[in-house]
Amino acid sequence: MTTDTKVRQGRDGRFYPARALTTQERGRARMLAHRLVHDRRLSIRVAQMVLTESYGLRRSVGSIAADLADYECATCAEPEYPNT
Repeated sequence: MTTDTKVRQGRDGRFYPARALTTQERGRARMLAHRLVHDRRLSIRVAQMVLTESYGLRRSVGSIAADLADYECATCAEPEYPNT
């Protein structure tokens, strides 16, 4: 499945999204990245390719890493082996 992502070229020659993500879209991107990296155990680079190819979300490795650092689901918040 291929998707079409609208991008624009910046003054530095890099490509950026044509518009900023809405709060809802950013939340969806965080959730998808979390599922891909933590649940499916993919690397951030592979997750980046899956987000682009399957979901049409173009995200940099740095933004995915920042999203993962800022987002914690209920499962990750619970320690796997709680100290008793």
